[in-house]
Amino acid sequence: MTYDFIISGLGCAGFSFLYYLLDSPLKDQNVLVIDASKKDQNDRTWCYWSPTPLDTHPNKDNPTFWNSIALSGKKNTVSSLKNLKYYHIKSSDFYQQMLEMISDKPNIKFVNDRIVGVQTTSEGNFELLTATESVFSGKKIINSIPQLNGELPEDVLKQIFLGWKIRTKNPVFDSKQITLMDFVPNQSDAFSFFYILPYNEREALVEYTLYDKIDIDTTEMISKLRNYIETKFSKDFDITFEEKGSIPMSTKAFSTSTNPNWINVGTIGGCTKPSTGYTYHTIQRHSKQLINELVNGCTKTNLSWNRPFRFKFYDNILLNIASRWPERLPDIFQEMFSRNPGDQVLKFLNEETNFFEELNILRKLSFGIFIKSLLNYEQH
Repeated sequence: MTYDFIISGLGCAGFSFLYYLLDSPLKDQNVLVIDASKKDQNDRTWCYWSPTPLDTHPNKDNPTFWNSIALSGKKNTVSSLKNLKYYHIKSSDFYQQMLEMISDKPNIKFVNDRIVGVQTTSEGNFELLTATESVFSGKKIINSIPQLNGELPEDVLKQIFLGWKIRTKNPVFDSKQITLMDFVPNQSDAFSFFYILPYNEREALVEYTLYDKIDIDTTEMISKLRNYIETKFSKDFDITFEEKGSIPMSTKAFSTSTNPNWINVGTIGGCTKPSTGYTYHTIQRHSKQLINELVNGCTKTNLSWNRPFRFKFYDNILLNIASRWPERLPDIFQEMFSRNPGDQVLKFLNEETNFFEELNILRKLSFGIFIKSLLNYEQH
C-alpha cells in the first residue's frame, strides 16, 4: 500500500500536523505515522503565551497558566501579562489527547518502530525502511527527525537545559508568577539562567539553562541545579520528573529538501525561535499554513516555516551577542522587560508585532552592545 502521507516522528510537530489534517478536506487521506516511542511517557514540557489556549492544547477547559512573569538578578522585574496567559503543557497529556483522537480513525495507522533509511522510487514516492526491516511507501513525507534531513548547520549555538519537577516539604514557591530568568552570577562563561514554573507553593519545575556551542557534562549541570535549589528554596525536596535536552539556535536554514513532497516540520522545519528556543506556538501556525497549502495544491519546493527577514535579523543580532559577549545578555533581557510592558515584549518574541511596535521596544534599550554586534556582524 502507498500512503498519501507518512508522518516520520510523532512529537509535537507530527501530532499537530495530523490534528489540523483531520480538521481539513484532507481528513480521509490514508496516513501512516511512525515513531520509535509509544508516546506513553511524559518526556517534555511545552510552554507558550496567548490570550486563550491554542487548538491543540489538551484539557483546554482547565489549563495550567500564569498571568505574570519575573526576571531576577541585579534587578527584580515583575511584569503583568494583561490579556495574555503563559500556558504550560505536559507532553503526556498532549500525546494522550492525540492518540485518542486517532484511535477510531481507520485511515490512520500508527507504527511503533525506528526509521533507519529512506529512498525515492522511480514513481517519485518514498520508501522508508525501519529497524524491523519493514518497508513503507508514501507519496508525501512530513518529517521532524533531524537524522533523515541531513546534517544540521555546524558550530551553531545550542540551548542546553536540565530541569527537575520537585516537591518540597514546606511551602517555598510563589505560585502566582513564573520566573522566566533568574540570573545567578558565576554560573558559566556562557549565557545561563534558571527558569521556574511554580505549580503551587510546594511544587515547581526548576531548570538550569545555558547557551553554548559545545555539550556540557550532565554531572556539572546536576551540581549547579541542585546547588541552586538548595540555596534558594530548600534542601528537603523530592524529584518527581526530569527533562533535559539541547535545542539548536540558528537563523540558518535547517531544511535541505528541494522536493515538494518532502516537508520538514518542527525544529528542522524552522519553527524554533532562534533567540529563545520556544517552538510550540510556531508549530501550530506552521501546521495550519501547511494544510492550507496542501489543500490548495501548492507545489513549492520548500514549505518550511519562513519568518519575516526583520525577525531573523533581530535574532541574529542577539545570537551574535550570545556567542561573542554572553555576559551582556542578562542586562539586555532585564532592560527589555523592565522598560516595556511584559505582554508587549512577549508579543514581540512571538513575532506578532508590527515594525513601529518593535521600534518602540528596541529604542528603550542601551544601544552600545547592539552597535558593537552590528559592526562585528556574522550569521549564526
